[in-house]
Amino acid sequence: MTKHEQNTTLHETSAAQLPVNFVLSGTVENTDVKVYIHQKAYKAIEKYAHSDTTKELGSILVGDYTESSGKIHVVIKGAIEAKYTDASASTLTFTHETWDYIHKEQARLFPDLKILGWQHTHPGYGIFLSNYDMFIQENFFNLSFQVAYVVDPKQDMRGFFQWKNGKVEKLNGFYIFDEVGAKITIEPDAKTPTSKVSPTSGRKTLALMVAILLIIAAMSASSFVVLRSELQEQARLQEGLKDIVTSQQSRLQEEFKDIIVSQRQETLDQRDKLKEELREEFAESLQEILAKEKDSPKPQRELTSNPISSDSLVEIEGILNKLDSQQIAIGVSFVFIFALFFYITNLKAKNKRLQTQLDDLHKKVKEIHEPIFPHDRK
Repeated sequence: MTKHEQNTTLHETSAAQLPVNFVLSGTVENTDVKVYIHQKAYKAIEKYAHSDTTKELGSILVGDYTESSGKIHVVIKGAIEAKYTDASASTLTFTHETWDYIHKEQARLFPDLKILGWQHTHPGYGIFLSNYDMFIQENFFNLSFQVAYVVDPKQDMRGFFQWKNGKVEKLNGFYIFDEVGAKITIEPDAKTPTSKVSPTSGRKTLALMVAILLIIAAMSASSFVVLRSELQEQARLQEGLKDIVTSQQSRLQEEFKDIIVSQRQETLDQRDKLKEELREEFAESLQEILAKEKDSPKPQRELTSNPISSDSLVEIEGILNKLDSQQIAIGVSFVFIFALFFYITNLKAKNKRLQTQLDDLHKKVKEIHEPIFPHDRK
């Protein structure tokens, strides 16, 4: 039997009749457990699975089953929501409160039906049974007719798991049934109706979108023009500032150069003036020394109280008479030469002292001059 194939044949077993109005979803092997789920229960589970996709949701499947020639037929007629569970995005735990609620609802709503298995969701991660799911199946739903139903509301996937040869295996298909004459649709009820858009409203929407795009484009172009103008103005101001800074730098350099030249010239003038003053001072000192030498009285022999005797005078006169004029001139010349030699020697000593003083003054002037203009050193 192929997928979604409608069947109206009556299936009879020794226990009861099976549904005759059903649709097959997927494919069913001959040796598999045949699972039938009522259309109302199927759609109720689909709606419940989509109500919260942040965590796992679960329910208990109730109905009846038949067995003939070793083949099991499970007929699910309803589901009881599992409340008060401990659930997360990847786990679902049935608490004592959950089981108490399920038994009360079964007694109230489905007193004649059996628990055929359980259902839970895997929001976003496919159809399979985890290790914890296998623990629940093996310990709470371990009868041959009890199945597990997994729904992934995010990927729009679903599937049943059966007991086969003592192991839990996935079924490739199942049946959705309803009362005779009822229309069966596999798709779940839509949550919200879809509205059709008329051609006129579509054209209006398109025109509105085009107008909005044109307005946005015009605003963008205007903003671009304004921004470009502001950038150009900023560039012009930067150029102006650059010219001002360059002019100020040139002016400061010229002023600094003039100050340096002026200070140098002033220092040179001060040096020349100091040299001139030293020369004048030296000349004055030399003149004073010469004047003192000239004006100083010659040492005279201290006159004794006893005047020269007449005999001495006669003797001197006799000596002078014996000397001729030439000898007198030679003697006077010799005395003059000796006096001149003594004067020159004394003058050289004084000149040497003055030269030493002048050299000291030159050194002081050089010490003042050199730190200011090192390039003037010779």
